[in-house]
Amino acid sequence: MAGVSKPTARQAFNDNIADAETLVLLADSLRNERVRKMRREKRETLGEALDLPKKDWDDLDCIESKDLFAVFSPGSRLNRDAFKEKALRPLLRQALVAGCAALETFVGDRVMELYRAALDSDERPRRLLELPMTVGDWLWIDESYQRKRWGLRDVVEWEVRQIAGPAPAQIGEVFGIVGQKNLWKRVDGHRKAQAGNSQKKLEALYERRNRIAHNGDRDGRGRANLSTTEVRDDLRCLVEIVEALDTVTAP
Repeated sequence: MAGVSKPTARQAFNDNIADAETLVLLADSLRNERVRKMRREKRETLGEALDLPKKDWDDLDCIESKDLFAVFSPGSRLNRDAFKEKALRPLLRQALVAGCAALETFVGDRVMELYRAALDSDERPRRLLELPMTVGDWLWIDESYQRKRWGLRDVVEWEVRQIAGPAPAQIGEVFGIVGQKNLWKRVDGHRKAQAGNSQKKLEALYERRNRIAHNGDRDGRGRANLSTTEVRDDLRCLVEIVEALDTVTAP
């Protein structure tokens, strides 16, 4: 869109992680804390207020949480079982997937923010120089771009996006393309965390994301438990690690 600047790596991450946090908020807000069906007096009051036929008043039901009071209309496709904690876990699973995607996007974006300086440095990073480029790539650049470096950037970015991922090893590898060394040591230092803590936390999150994405979060014959508290803590840790990455790799 003309006149709209491209978001920075951190701005894009903030937008993307907000999606994950919204899913957790919805799961938490929709969890029904009401045990019994709506009282008859309340059904009658609501039925009259909603101008429903008296024959439908007895079919009214609701859920209650700390954030909302929601009424099911007569004939609704939903009922209170749809808002039990177990039934809301799909939102939590997708929140973890969205969080990992936000991290992956941040990594790719930040590496490309550092690309120009790495390319123009007196000692270009070895991993940058070793990125593959086919004859087809070279012909495409030669035939499509007057400014060849723009074409080269597109080829490099394609490779970066292929390598980038939420796993610590992938993150370290892709930052190595632009000459970032001792990445996790610096991240742990910024977080004032024990050596290896950041990698350990991300590895656990990456493995859970893979179980969700590739086998539906199966655990034995059922599906693994997951709570809003657990996911909120995971996302908070992920944000903390990205804040450290953002600082120690700032252009």
